[in-house]
Order: sequence, then structure tokens, then C-alpha cells
Amino acid sequence: MAMAGLSLHTAAQDNSPSALKDAYKDYFTMGVAVNQLNISNPVHVEHIRKHFNSITAENDMKPISVHPEEGRWTWAKADSIANFCRSNGIKLRGHCLAWHAQFCDWMLTDKKGKPVSKDVFYARLREHIHTVVNRYKDVVYCWDVVNEAMSDAPATPKFVLDGPGKFHFEEPNPYRESALWKLCGDEFIAKAFIFAREADPNAQLFYNDYNATVPAKRNRIFNMVKKMQSAGVPIDGIGMQGHFNIYGPSMQDVDSALIMYSELVKHIHITELDVRINEEQGGHLRFSRGEDKPLPDYKNTMQVDQYAQLFRIFRRHKDVIDNVTIWNVCDGDSWLGKNNHPLLFDENLKPKKAFFAVLNFDAALDNAVPKEDFQPNELNQPGQDFPMVNSEGYARFRIFAPEAKSVIVSLGLGGRGGTVLHKNKDGVWEGTTDGPMDEGFHYYHLNIDGALVNDPGAKNYYGSVRWESGIEIPAPDRDFYALKDVPHGQVRQIVFPSSVHNTAGRAFVYTPAEYDANPKKRYPVLYLHHGWGEDETAWSSQGHANLIMDNLLAEGKCEPFIIVMCYGMINKAVFGTINSFDYGEYEKVLCDEIIPFIDANFRTLPNKENRAMAGLSMGGMQTRKITLARPQMFSHYALLSGGIYEPQELGSDKPKLIFISCGQKEFPDRAVSAAEALKKAGHNAHSYVSPRTAHEFLTWRRSLKELAPLLFRK
Repeated sequence: MAMAGLSLHTAAQDNSPSALKDAYKDYFTMGVAVNQLNISNPVHVEHIRKHFNSITAENDMKPISVHPEEGRWTWAKADSIANFCRSNGIKLRGHCLAWHAQFCDWMLTDKKGKPVSKDVFYARLREHIHTVVNRYKDVVYCWDVVNEAMSDAPATPKFVLDGPGKFHFEEPNPYRESALWKLCGDEFIAKAFIFAREADPNAQLFYNDYNATVPAKRNRIFNMVKKMQSAGVPIDGIGMQGHFNIYGPSMQDVDSALIMYSELVKHIHITELDVRINEEQGGHLRFSRGEDKPLPDYKNTMQVDQYAQLFRIFRRHKDVIDNVTIWNVCDGDSWLGKNNHPLLFDENLKPKKAFFAVLNFDAALDNAVPKEDFQPNELNQPGQDFPMVNSEGYARFRIFAPEAKSVIVSLGLGGRGGTVLHKNKDGVWEGTTDGPMDEGFHYYHLNIDGALVNDPGAKNYYGSVRWESGIEIPAPDRDFYALKDVPHGQVRQIVFPSSVHNTAGRAFVYTPAEYDANPKKRYPVLYLHHGWGEDETAWSSQGHANLIMDNLLAEGKCEPFIIVMCYGMINKAVFGTINSFDYGEYEKVLCDEIIPFIDANFRTLPNKENRAMAGLSMGGMQTRKITLARPQMFSHYALLSGGIYEPQELGSDKPKLIFISCGQKEFPDRAVSAAEALKKAGHNAHSYVSPRTAHEFLTWRRSLKELAPLLFRK
């Protein structure tokens, strides 16, 4: 499409912070789990200092790491992380004091390997907790006291056969049947929190678990914490591990869990956040490592969306969420492995698209709810309700693909890669853009499990070097390109011979409504060019050039002239290589073949004074190159988001008109200042900036509306 692959991007207006902790200073602290490599590698150290204001020791403060045997303590690694936090003024989350894995299993047995009594175990556990907590109480502000004590079993009651014809249903045990639970039941949870409060009355004490958004486990965690608190157990907060994936959990489940937990506690931490690209989630130590290959684009988009949506939910709950901790510094040292691509930074510590989605959020959209006045898109196929648009510019999509695992619409906000749809119970994928789209026409397509397809509900338009679906976001000034009851010109297809490529070429020619009624009258000609990835159908289809002219002529606002819309991508250039595009070939086709053919077959005024060249984006670049190379051919030049002219490069050439335009979200100051410089040099130069738009067709429709009255003035 016209906006792809060019150096004419939307103008940067980025005053946002560059560090995570700064972006979220008004929300919650941003944390990271670290290991010995991270705090000894200068590059990692600089990265940690820049982005994070909370640290968790990934493994080095876990029970077995500091207390492998009774009476033997191994502090070196935990101390190094604590000292790193002390020297850098960073808060430290204590992780963790009691866990079924990486635990001091020796606490549960005597020297002969036989189970000890609860009293012996509790004495050992109390000593461990007091020793660890007191050693780090000056730097640790909270502790994950108990980790992962609840069961992952389904909520469905278990069928138990009692004998012939006798059975009963047994509710599943809500607790993980670990060695700690088998010895103590859930009392060990209460004891651990009591011991921790004894050791540090000021630290916040958390229960921490994964899959905390899954309804069955969420309810178990809620019931356990409520029970403990009712008994006076000092549980201050709940840690929701965020070991998620690109397919789940749903934002509804995340939101519901946060709402439910906030009924019990004033402090919630997202303690271990990562988003892997497979369908696994949770804190299980066994998982797929993935293949060593690049992250597919569509999965990247899904990861970006999942991170963006999660942080939107987190920001909404800033009243109860105090901290969000990313679990590891980068993909290269993630516990999940780099092939699962789980974090915001890749294995080389370079920020990924997900990082920018988390960093550069629009707070105004966090609680935005689109108006439910959606109507079918005016460009839909006959009888199709979707896609829809509403009065605010949101777009809504619905696709039936019951066997698909992912459906993404390429249209979306902020470089996120599109809008990720979600499947309902009927197998229908639905979704609404995160915010309003720019008014006007947009190309889009669907990505279904990696396959690019068009939306069956929408009409198709040639852009991006392929036929794309199209959607129109109604603009407040759309009347100027509306189909009205006025005299209409014709758009004719012509085929011309081309010796440059030893073939025939195609173009479309607009003739004003009066053309056939005035057989003796001759007309000026505008040669109007499309953008990268489009073709000669673009201006009359997506651009409505014929309707714009019909309406202007009916209102008497411009002189009648012919428009020739040609195909400019004759080099078959590869996407992303526009800087190496050979303008010379098309110059020969246009100036030596198309123009003579038009002059021979239409009633033109075949001279420089009555000939104009204009183009959008790449077509503007072609216009600039060709008008400078052949000033004897054209007297009116127009660049629509296609660069600028400078006085010195025009030399002695004095065209009748130079027109430079762009969208307000492109580089408007450059266009305006270029026109001013040309005026000072004695040129008849005009600039136009399309309000509220970027590098897109409404910019160019409006530009044509402004340009046409300036052409061929008598």
C-alpha cells in the first residue's frame, strides 16, 4: 500500500519516557527477576538500573539455595543480590520462604530419614524464616511467604465408587498434596506467615501462586486466604504469577481475579510475568523449549497484544496493584528459554515490539468504552453486517473460523501489528480496535494461524501489491467525495502500446461530464499517480478522484480537465527497496509513450502549459524526479506526501504551480516551510495539511480537492 516501505513516516511526536519505571511511576513499581549473571554483567546492570525499581532474586533466596542442610547456610549469592539492591537504591522482593519445590526437604525428616513431627518441622521452619528475614529486613520490603500451595486440579467433583450400587461425589482437594501438606495440612501456611510477621512486623507478606486467573484455582486461592485471614493469619497481599502465553488467559479472567482478590487484600503484585508463544502457561518446571527459529510475525503480534492488554488491565487496577515484576531480564536468560520468546527484550537485550506497547501506552484509552452505535461498513460486500464502524471511529470485526487458533486483523493502533480477535463459544472470532481509527479509507487483511486472507465481509482494493480488504471510517467532511446527483464524468480504461517493455500498458482516464457534449473543446490533462503497492485503479476506486472532480465542477470550483491515472510500478521492485527504484524507466513510459498516446486519442491541449503531474507517496517521488528531469513536459507540479522541492534544484524553471501536501500526522512543518521557501524564491507555491490524518487516502483525497481548483486557472 502507499504508506508501506517509505521514509515518509508519520511525524514523531514522542515525548514519552524511555524507561519502564518512569512510564509507570504513577501506577506501580516495575520489577525484574535477576540472577548472578545479570548483576555481574555491566550491560545487564545498566539495563536493570534504567528500567526497574524493584528486584526479585530468581532462585538465590529460595530455601534450598540459602539453607541446604541443617546448620549450614550458603549466603553468598543471596547476599550479592541484596548488596546490589542496597548499593543501587532498589527495593528487593523476598522470594520465597516456603515452597514445595526447591525446599529444605531435610526439615521434614530426621537423621535416619524418617518423618519428623509437626512440632519439629515448625521449629526448623521458624528458625529458617527468622534467620533469612532478619538478615535482609533492611532491604526487603515484602516476602512471598508461601509459594504455590494450591491445587491445579479441575473443579469437577470426583466420582467415588463405595461398593455395589453405592457411590458418592468427592470434592477435589483444593490444596497441593505436597510433603508439607501431608505432614501439616494447611496449617503450615498459617505458621509460615506467623513466623514471617514475627521476624519483620513491617514487611508486606504475600501468598504467591501461578494460574491465579483460572477460575477454579482463583476460587481456591480466594477461599484459602479468606479462611486464613479470618483466623488472624497476617496475609497482606496476593502475588499473581504471570506465566501466561499468547493465547491466554482472557482479559476477563485477569480482571475478574483482580476484582475478587481486592476484596481480601490491599496489595496485589504481578510477581512473575512472561508471555510465551506456545499454549502452555503456569509455573510448572516442565515445559516445551521450542525450536531455535525467529518469532513468526503473527505470533509476535499476538504477544504484543497480550502484553498491551495485560498492562491495560494492570493500570486500571493501580489502586490495588503495587508492583509488576518481569520474570528475567531478557529472552536469553529466561527460565523458559529464548525459543519461547517470552519477555520484552530479546536474547541480545534489544527491545521488542511488546516493550514499546507496554511503554508507550495511551492512558486515555485504558478505560475507554466505545459507543454501541456500530453500523455496517459502507464498503462491505452486499448483505454483510461486518466489519462495522461506530460514530467514534472504532472498527469491529467478526469472523467465523471455528478450528482456528488465532485470528488477527491487520488494522489497529500504534504499530501493534493489528487487532487480535478472540473466539466466543460459537466458534466466532470477534474483536474491536483498541481505539478510534483515523477517519477515511484503510486497507486491511486477516491473518488466520499465519495465513493471510481477506475479510469475506468486505470489498477488495489493490494495495500492498495485493488485493486487500477495505474499510471506511466516516469523515466529517466526506461530502466532497460523496456520490451525488450531479453530472458525472466517465472513467475509461485504455490500453497503450509500450516499446520500453515490449508489451501493452493500461491506464484509466477520467473525462469531465461535459467532454462528450463538447466535441470541439480541448482540455488540459493531469497525470495523477498512485503510491507504492497500488495500481492504476487506486485513484478512481480508493481515492474517488472522479467523484471529487464531479462535485467540484458541479459547484463551479475548478476548471474542467482530463485526469490520466497510470501504473507506475513497472520495475517490479521488491517491497522495502523504494530507494533503489529506477524512476528512469517509468519516465520513458510516461513521457514518451503514455502522453503521446493520450494526446493522440483524447481532445487534449497538448503542450506544457496545459499539462500537470501529481502523485501520492511513491507517485509523488516519481513526480518530483520526472518534473525535474523533464521540465519541458509539465507546468504544474504536485507532491502529495511525496517529498518537497527546494528552490536551488528547480534552477531557472518556473512552473505555473507547485503544490506540496501531507497529513497532520506526517511532517506538516516540512511541507509548509518548503512552500514558504519556494514562495520567497519567486515560485507560485502552495501547501496543504490534512487535519487529523497520516500517510493515508483521506490525506490525498483532501489534497486533490485543494489542488484541483489551483490547476489550469485562466
